[in-house]
Amino acid sequence: MAADIQEIILSRYGIDIAKENIFKLYKIDKPDITPQELDIKIQDTRKRWNQSINGANEKNAIRDKERMDKADQYEAILKDDRLRKELFAYYNGTGAKGGKEGGTGGSVDFAREYFKLLETSKKIRQDDVKFFFEYYQAERKNKKAILEMLEKEFKVKKLGKDEKYADEEAEKEVEGKTKDESSSLIVNLFQEATIMKLQKCFAFYEKAVASNDVCQKFPALKAGMLEFLKIDEAKDCKSYAGEIAVMQKDAYAVRQERGNEYIPLVDLLNTMHTLLSYRDVVDNFDEFKLLVHYPNLTPYMYSFTEMKPDTLKGIIKVANREYVFRDDADFIVNYYNPVHDNFGITNNGIRSIIKKAEKRAKANKVLDKIDEKIGRQQLSKLPLVANLLHWIAYWPIFVVFLVFEVFKILFESLKKTVIPVTALFFIGLNWLLPKCTELDNMTVLFKIIEKKEWQEYLQSFSGYEMTADSPYVVLSIVVILIMLLIYVVPSVFVCIFTKNMTNKLSKEIDWKGYERTLQGILKNLHDKTEKQFAEKKNAFVKNQIIMGILNILYVAVIVLTIIFIPKGFQWFSETTGYFQPSEEVSEVITSEENISEELSEEVSEEPEILMVITASSANIRAGVGTSYDVVATGVQGETFVATGNQETTSSGNVWYEIYLDEEKTKTGWASQKVIEILEQEEE
Repeated sequence: MAADIQEIILSRYGIDIAKENIFKLYKIDKPDITPQELDIKIQDTRKRWNQSINGANEKNAIRDKERMDKADQYEAILKDDRLRKELFAYYNGTGAKGGKEGGTGGSVDFAREYFKLLETSKKIRQDDVKFFFEYYQAERKNKKAILEMLEKEFKVKKLGKDEKYADEEAEKEVEGKTKDESSSLIVNLFQEATIMKLQKCFAFYEKAVASNDVCQKFPALKAGMLEFLKIDEAKDCKSYAGEIAVMQKDAYAVRQERGNEYIPLVDLLNTMHTLLSYRDVVDNFDEFKLLVHYPNLTPYMYSFTEMKPDTLKGIIKVANREYVFRDDADFIVNYYNPVHDNFGITNNGIRSIIKKAEKRAKANKVLDKIDEKIGRQQLSKLPLVANLLHWIAYWPIFVVFLVFEVFKILFESLKKTVIPVTALFFIGLNWLLPKCTELDNMTVLFKIIEKKEWQEYLQSFSGYEMTADSPYVVLSIVVILIMLLIYVVPSVFVCIFTKNMTNKLSKEIDWKGYERTLQGILKNLHDKTEKQFAEKKNAFVKNQIIMGILNILYVAVIVLTIIFIPKGFQWFSETTGYFQPSEEVSEVITSEENISEELSEEVSEEPEILMVITASSANIRAGVGTSYDVVATGVQGETFVATGNQETTSSGNVWYEIYLDEEKTKTGWASQKVIEILEQEEE
C-alpha cells in the first residue's frame, strides 16, 4: 500500500473505485480467484453486457455500453493480483461509496490479519501500532476503527487518542545512530530508517509509473520496480551504486528537459542511491535485494522478534498469497533462511520445520532448473492431468528444446575441455612418437638421473665419441630443447587453438537469444492450454490426446520422407537413366568449378569499418554493459576497426565490438555514447 488504492487506480486506469464496484460488476465474491475462474467471470460479464446493449431497455443499454467501453481497464485491474486483493479490502471495509455505505469505521480486515500474525511472536506494543501506520499510510483513513479493534480484540492498552497516529509527513531520521537494542529489528540487519526509505521508493515508483509520458520515455518501468532497477543483476553494493548514479543523471537530465512529471522518478533514484550508502545495506546487500524483491513481506519480518511455528506458518501463508513460491521449502530456503541468518532461533519447532524444508528443497533443485530453463517461474500452475496432457500434445516442441539445451551445454562445456584436450594430446604424442620413431622420451628422462647413462645417450644422439673435453652441458641443453620442441610445443599450440576456437564459437552463436525464443514459444503454448482448459474442460482431454497422436503421425511421416525420398530418387535415376551426367557434362562441370575457384580468389576483401572515439576519454569493456571490466581506454580522435558485431541493451543503448590490436586477436565493446562510425570519403 505505497499509496492510496483509490488514487493509484484512478491515475493508472482512469477508474474511480469510489463510484464503481468492479467486484459487483463481474460478480466476484472473493479476492483469491484462479486465472481460469477469472477468465470465466470476464467472459460471462461481457456476454451479459452485450445482450443488454442489444436489448430493448434503452437505459440499461446505454449504461452497459459505457461499462463495455471500460472493460479493458476493469479487467486489467482484476488481473493484477496485488491490486485485486487491495481493491477487495477497500470494498469490503468502505463500500462502493468510499466509506458512506460501509460505515464510518472503515476496513479493519487487513490490520486484523497483520496484528494477529504479529501476536504469534510477541506482545503487541504501541511502537508496533505506530510502525504499522507509518508503513501502511493508506490505512490511516481506517485508524479509528483499527485502534478500537486493537483495544477490544487484542487487549492493547494505553493506545491513547488516535491523533497520536495522525498523518505526519515528517520522517524520523535515525541514520548514523546506534541501533536501539529494545527496538524492533529485522534480524538485527536493518534500521527502521532503511525500511521506511525503501517504502518511499515504492511510493515514488507508483507515482512515476502512473504517468504515460514517463513510461514511454522509460519503458522498463512497466515491468515493475525490481526489473527497472535491475538490482537482481547487481554483483555488489558499490558497483550497483555507480549504476544507479548513472540512471540518476539520465533521469535528472530528462526532468530538466521535460518538466515536473519526472520528479517522482528522480526521487526514486535519489532515495535508492541514498539507501546504498547506508552501512546496514552495504553490509547486508544480498538480504537488501530480497527486501526489494518481496516488499509485501518486509513489515512482517521487521516486526517479528521470536519466530514460532505458528508465526512461520502464518508468514508462509502470506508469502504464497502475495508471491509465487514452489512450496513451503522454496520459501524457507530462498527467503526465510537468508534473511534470518542472524536471527538466533531458539524454538525447537522452528528448527524441525527448517530442517524438513531444506531436505525437501534438495529434491526440488532439478525441478527448479527445469522451470528456469523453460521459463515456467511466472506461469500459473495447471492441474496435474492438464499438465500431462499439455506435454503429450506438444511433446515435439519439448524434444526440440531438449536437443537445443544438450547442444548448448556441449558448446558451453567446450571452454572446460581446453586442459583435458591438451593433456590427452600430450599423452597421445608421447605414446605415438616412440612407436613411429627411434625417440623414446621416457627413457631419456630416466637417463638424465644417471650421469653415465646420460653420457652414453648423448654420444648415441650426436654420433660422436664423447671425451672428457666434450661440451656435455651445451649438448645436454640442445637435446632437452629438441625434446621440448617435439613433445611440449605442439601441445601448447593445441591448447591455444582449442581456447580460441571455443571462445569464437561461444561468441558468434547467440545461445541466450535462441533460448529466450524457445521459452517464449513454450509460454505461448502454456497460455493456450490454460485458456482451452478454462473454456472447454469437457472437450479438453479429447482434443489434447488427438493432438498428441497427430504429432506422432507427423513425425513418422517426416522420418519416412527423409529416409525414402533419397532412395526413391536413386532408384528412379538408376532405372530410367535420368539425372545421370554424361562424361562431357562432367568435364564441363569440372572446368566451371575450376573457373569459379579462380574467380573467388580474385574477389577483393570488403573494406574495413573504422570507428572513432568521440569522448575525451572512453572505457572499452570486456562485454556489453558497464558491469563488465575495462580492458582498454581510448582518447578523443583515436580510431579502431569494427568487427561488425553490435548489440542493443534494454535501455536502448547500442554497443559496438572493436579490434584492440593490429593482428585483430583482441576485441572489446564501446558504447555509442563514446564512439561512432567514421565517415570515409568514397574513392
